Amino acid sequence: MILDELLHPIVDALAVTELGAPKTQAVIDRHLEAFEAMLARGLTYKQIAEGLNHRGARGRTGAEFTEQSLYNVISRARERKDRLSASATRRSSARPTDFGSPPQPSGAQNSPISPELEQFRQRINQARTHAAMDEILFRREKLR
Repeated sequence: MILDELLHPIVDALAVTELGAPKTQAVIDRHLEAFEAMLARGLTYKQIAEGLNHRGARGRTGAEFTEQSLYNVISRARERKDRLSASATRRSSARPTDFGSPPQPSGAQNSPISPELEQFRQRINQARTHAAMDEILFRREKLR
């Protein structure tokens, strides 16, 4: 029967192993296409839940599937699938290479820096570093 063929891999995936019971939502997510195929063929959530229960499938806590619980996990799987496909579409449309080369720092576009100006810039940076160290040292003195 078609229902057996569609439910068999799902029941196997829901089986408890030596590692424990699998997460029900993860199994439903992986087999969403099979559930959608069953629903497209006219099966109800109740019929699918009864089919799973009859074949020994249980949720992670050991509870049997109900029409409502199956509807909830399938709805979440659909939402997750829609969210993932929407975010994948957005990500693929904007690649880092689409934005061109990174901008150069201002002032460095076409003007070479003279050696004197470079020395002056280094001295200013050194003075800032010394001033910051002095502030840290003196501030500690004031706090003591």
